Amino acid sequence: MVRKLLCCLCIMLCGGWLHAADFNAYTEDLPPLNYDEGGKVTGFSTELLKMVMADAGMAVKITLLPWARATLLAQQDPDGVLYTLTRTKEREDQYLWLGPISRRRIVLLKLASRPEVDPVSIEDAKRFRVGAIFESATMKRLVQLGFTEGNTLDVAPSDNSNFKKLLAKRVDMIAILDWAAAWQARQHQLPYPSLSPALTLDDSSDYYFGVNKAADMDKVDRLRTSLEKLRRNGSIDALRARYFQ
Repeated sequence: MVRKLLCCLCIMLCGGWLHAADFNAYTEDLPPLNYDEGGKVTGFSTELLKMVMADAGMAVKITLLPWARATLLAQQDPDGVLYTLTRTKEREDQYLWLGPISRRRIVLLKLASRPEVDPVSIEDAKRFRVGAIFESATMKRLVQLGFTEGNTLDVAPSDNSNFKKLLAKRVDMIAILDWAAAWQARQHQLPYPSLSPALTLDDSSDYYFGVNKAADMDKVDRLRTSLEKLRRNGSIDALRARYFQ
């Protein structure tokens, strides 16, 4: 009898009938929103997800993977959550949306100590030299707007490379996600106020948690209630401020 019960329990575990968590969250390495630090997944979005789950009285298991793999598992797992996810028209029907959790804002960033870098429009910004990541969507957008490589547009392989050029004044501004700018400032041990967004290049979309459409709607509603509670009591703003110091 005992052996039979053990066999049934094994089948249940292997078949995924028993879950240690209410949700399984999948994410990528995208600091400071989500990243690995000493074997632990952390970052603004990760911390916020844990806060929301805790407030709703639920548990979450978080796994960091390459984005394509994270997306696939989140879509296959009825308890899956994918983050940090930009809400787009193409993705609208693929998930239950929990958020927004932050604006997705790409800026032309300058050093606050350079008042002479003072563009009043994107067209006016062509008076200056702007850094961007080679072959990125942002670089291509700048080219569409009339920036020319080798003249008004300077390309580099990464945000880190562009940031170093900005500090060395080899470029006047860099095109960068504001979250990535905050991360680069922290990596270079600079206070974020030493940087200044000169212009906003794009702020047309928001970041969300994407929940599998097969998820328990009662649980999803509880998460939405908790997220709104954290928004109203200032917890989200306080968490964001920690990453933009």
